[in-house]
Amino acid sequence: MAVTYITSKQLILELNITSEKLIEIENHFDAIPDDEWEMKTNIDYRVVSGDGLREYTQSGAYTIARYLEATEKLSFWQKVFDWFTQTRKKIRQSFIRKKILDNCSSLVRRRDTFWISRSDAVAIFGTRSDYLRKMEDYTKKFDRPLIKGQDYDDFGNEGDRYFSMSGFLKLSRAFSESLQKKNRQEECLDVGEVIVPQIEDIVKRIIDREKAINKAKSDAKKRDKTTCQVTAVKVNRVETQQLAAHHLYSRNAYPHLADCIDNLITITVEVHNQFHDHYMGGKGKPSTPEDFIQFVQQYYPDNFGVVTWLENQKLKLGHQDPVDTRKPHVLYLPAARVQ
Repeated sequence: MAVTYITSKQLILELNITSEKLIEIENHFDAIPDDEWEMKTNIDYRVVSGDGLREYTQSGAYTIARYLEATEKLSFWQKVFDWFTQTRKKIRQSFIRKKILDNCSSLVRRRDTFWISRSDAVAIFGTRSDYLRKMEDYTKKFDRPLIKGQDYDDFGNEGDRYFSMSGFLKLSRAFSESLQKKNRQEECLDVGEVIVPQIEDIVKRIIDREKAINKAKSDAKKRDKTTCQVTAVKVNRVETQQLAAHHLYSRNAYPHLADCIDNLITITVEVHNQFHDHYMGGKGKPSTPEDFIQFVQQYYPDNFGVVTWLENQKLKLGHQDPVDTRKPHVLYLPAARVQ
């Protein structure tokens, strides 16, 4: 595991001392390197700036706490111990939250409850599918075993099993009781502790992203003066055609550009349908700026001005690689799936 460091600012806050007091102690240790208060560079602390600013490992922070206890007759040890204990837990849980973020593309809301598939649960707990099934059985030893419709349910493709947040909490407890290694016990307990706030944060970001996409579409139409950039039709009380904000790099295949105004062009719904349905062969087909350029050249050859503009947008956006649409990242899920 990576070494945990406490900064000088954090240390003086935890020990309730002044920065001058800490520097005085550092100078004392440096002046008498062979006494009982010896501290070693890269073991007890590391220097992080040219003026000698330090960050301390657990052993270095403990040494300073012990020195203060001996010279000030106050108890500092527990403060440092608690700080490192809590910090290590936060670091450990940050890795768990990242694992959840990277392995919950199956997230869906049903009956006002969030659910995650068995395959994603396997990855989040860092286990095997057969062992997860064993933990499902293990929960029957609890006063409250897994309950169908509440903690788990079977739906999705071919009746895949999904677990709710309460189901994850019960599985977390089962893993922590059955596993032998302490680090794995803690890891699985952490899953149960952080999964609810992490999913809440993910859902908020998905909804915020949807709002950002809608705003980008609205801004693109204002930029283009509510005028179709292909046919020059301007929508007003006389000309009532509907307008669409078309994604040059398609939204599903290039979700990271979905809320980028440079990736949008205003066209009529009729032109939009013509491009996707007739030229591309279906709205689900991924498309690029080059596809739209070729479409304009073929269907609207007189409008070379928009081709020049599109070429400029293509240069702005640069080359982009499509995502794997078979398992999109959870943050790119449609908001309707989690609302």
